[in-house]
Amino acid sequence: MSYDTEHVRNAGNTPRTITGLPTFTELLENPSLADLYTSIKRAETVTALELVETTTVSKKTVYDYLHKLEQAGLISKVGNEAGTAVYTAEEFELTLTVRETEVSITPKIIEVIAQKTEYPAIERVLEDHGIVTFALAHDLVKAHSEGDVTIRQIANLIDLSPGTTYDLADALYSILDLGDDDSTPTTYTPDDFDEDEGEHLEEYTDK
Repeated sequence: MSYDTEHVRNAGNTPRTITGLPTFTELLENPSLADLYTSIKRAETVTALELVETTTVSKKTVYDYLHKLEQAGLISKVGNEAGTAVYTAEEFELTLTVRETEVSITPKIIEVIAQKTEYPAIERVLEDHGIVTFALAHDLVKAHSEGDVTIRQIANLIDLSPGTTYDLADALYSILDLGDDDSTPTTYTPDDFDEDEGEHLEEYTDK
């Protein structure tokens, strides 16, 4: 069998079935699965037993998740310790195009999504505005922590209310440990915004 299309060019072999994509999708929707992947990544190497002891889901669910993540290529077995498998997390970047906008899903995004039930602003933005807006907000909040953009500018750029933007920034500061030890986005509260959008907003809009 041969084929030559816009996206696929090959000859002689039937294309392999992509089995991992549903797991990538579930990482965006299931905070427990995202948390398990993030726990493995943070630990660098961890046993299945250690994950069972530290996670909030059942033992059966842990092993189901491990199998699912391994099948998708998101984690790998790197050894065996006291009769239980040792896992490490793999780096990945999944690029999606949504309404002519390209968005990259990486472990950094998954780390935040893993905590969405603890931070209502994260869940609200994901459910109401989608992954593109969330990923853009994630990057802009990091820029805010470096003094490159204000909360007001972020809100205008991604079309969120100032209050939601502030709540999301507050959550991301906490999860990602942004800025100095005493740094929070409180410089720009919903009731205290810089009215001057300045050149920074134009810079990010151009992108």
